[in-house]
Amino acid sequence: MAVLFTLNDNILRALARQLHPGHAAKGSTIINQGDTGDSLFIIEEGRAEVTVKQAEGHEITIAYLGDGDFFGEIALVSEEPRTAAVKAMTDCKLLVLDRELMYANIPPDSDALVDMQRLVEQRKATLENIIARATLVAPEQAATTVAVYSPKGGAGRTTLAINLAAMLAQRFPAEVLLVDLALPYNHAALLSSLVPTGSLASASQAPEEHFEETLLSVLLHHPGGMMLLPGVLKPEEADLITPALIGKAMGILAGAFRYIIFDLGVNLNDNVLTILDHSQRIVLLATPELSSLKDITDLLRIFTNVLNIVPGRVILALNNRMPKPVVSREDIERTLKQAIAVEIAFDGSKPDEAAVRGEILVLSDPKSAIARASHELGDLLIGVRGDKDKGTHLPFGLKVGR
Repeated sequence: MAVLFTLNDNILRALARQLHPGHAAKGSTIINQGDTGDSLFIIEEGRAEVTVKQAEGHEITIAYLGDGDFFGEIALVSEEPRTAAVKAMTDCKLLVLDRELMYANIPPDSDALVDMQRLVEQRKATLENIIARATLVAPEQAATTVAVYSPKGGAGRTTLAINLAAMLAQRFPAEVLLVDLALPYNHAALLSSLVPTGSLASASQAPEEHFEETLLSVLLHHPGGMMLLPGVLKPEEADLITPALIGKAMGILAGAFRYIIFDLGVNLNDNVLTILDHSQRIVLLATPELSSLKDITDLLRIFTNVLNIVPGRVILALNNRMPKPVVSREDIERTLKQAIAVEIAFDGSKPDEAAVRGEILVLSDPKSAIARASHELGDLLIGVRGDKDKGTHLPFGLKVGR
């Protein structure tokens, strides 16, 4: 369980020895919406469906669960009634963690309890978004795909990707997805104060016939309206991410969202090249430094000569990480032979402080420099998409009305 990663091995072993075994037959209801309870259930083997009743006789499915997934944490921690029903789709072998067992084994000051509480608040606060997502009719046009990339680490790429996704989600709630492929160390969930319980890598291990439902089940829902797909939960899972897996996932996700934002790692590996090649827009983030200027120059040459990416697909953004830049905006534009579309003003320690608190400045401080720049960038993308874009190529070989 990802939420218990911070526990040491001794505590985990003690918990494992004391978990209560359980079983649910295919078709049976494991928990009912509205019931009281004090237990969390871990699926050791089997598959289950999570449903929410909106009106009498009308239920919608909001998630599918498989081996290693868990449910029931809200009643475990908050003592509130169950917010959803869970039904066994196959015979399920379960492990049960009750409240007394949890508090007897996990120290009260443990990070795991803090993470569990955060997860409960996260799921409670976003239940309406989950329902909205499940009932949303996909737009006629496949998603506009946007890659956020910088050849230099520490340029503020992830911060920009998160704030851009949050800005777009303010306009289009539940229709914006941020895919965190800054491998092997992806931090978008952490910086957004979200607790990941699954990833693209973990979804890849599902049987072929269950891949789509598993993929949709690992999406995280932010209270601000955007959704997030972590690439991995652990760095060692990065090898599971391949261009074929990315294409397979996008074949599902591109028809369900209006915008998909990719946060990419620095290395120009096959995964990054695949996304750069197929994204309709590339936000290229530069910093006003000589080394960054050289790297961007080399990268633009690769775009043109190797990937055949036309300059019109590239949106150049400048992030002033210092109060007095070494290289002027005019020098950068003259050297790159391309205009800077968006400039992020120096904003002191504000972005770093927001990262520590897990805040997204577009939501918490709309007047901040990163928030203003994200709105400028988002307005550019919204203007590019437009109804007239229906005739443009679609990402990852997709076709409208497939």
